[in-house]
Amino acid sequence: MITYDFKNKIALVSGSSSGIGEQIARDLCKWGATVVLNSIKGDILLEKTYKDFVKQGFNCTYEYADVSNETQVAEMFKNIEAKFGRLDFLVNNAGIALNVSIENTTMERWDKVMEVNLMGKMLCTKYAIPLLKKSVTPRIVNIASRLGTMPLKDSCAYCCSEAGIMMLTKCSALEFADYNIKVNTVSPGPTITQLSLKKYSREELSHMAEVNPSKRLGDVKDTSNAVCFLLADEAEYINGESLEVSGGILLVTK
Repeated sequence: MITYDFKNKIALVSGSSSGIGEQIARDLCKWGATVVLNSIKGDILLEKTYKDFVKQGFNCTYEYADVSNETQVAEMFKNIEAKFGRLDFLVNNAGIALNVSIENTTMERWDKVMEVNLMGKMLCTKYAIPLLKKSVTPRIVNIASRLGTMPLKDSCAYCCSEAGIMMLTKCSALEFADYNIKVNTVSPGPTITQLSLKKYSREELSHMAEVNPSKRLGDVKDTSNAVCFLLADEAEYINGESLEVSGGILLVTK
């Protein structure tokens, strides 16, 4: 069994009140890290998740911040600096999906997807850098999607934002290499979460599993496993890469 030692590590996981972000935060806590949970104001799940973590004996705190709002992001990192003085791991997970065709989209919808998915990760990276520079093992993992590589009908904004995340990772890895800050992307395929169960019918989920070479959908644990590896010392020589966690779905051409 793989184990990690994240004791004395300070981590921020954006969008961690539920789903993939929650599992990543949970596993980081499990391996000893102190985790800052995050979601937007009004997300009733965040405090519930925090209380559940505390009940399990995890070291954690939480910060409300809309990652697409620079003022709120700056305040969040100011609070993290005041509490901990540094940051070791940044997991840029927060994101949204608004599916609409190019012909029928509005600039408001397009901008919202870009602002949360791409600009939000850039803003968190920007304000995390001064704190990451104080770490001995600074790491950033950006969560994207296999749709950053494979287009999907009526999802242009989302696909473009995810492709942008992959390039943001490469630019960040190059720019921050002098500070030993390693930056990588994890791109999940279709994953079973509360949101996906609401978004897709049982028949649609069954079809997605059937066409996947692995004959199943992803679990949040699959993505978390990849993130934890990239944050660990064992991945020290991996930088600027995108790790697909999709069961081989990109191998399917039809």
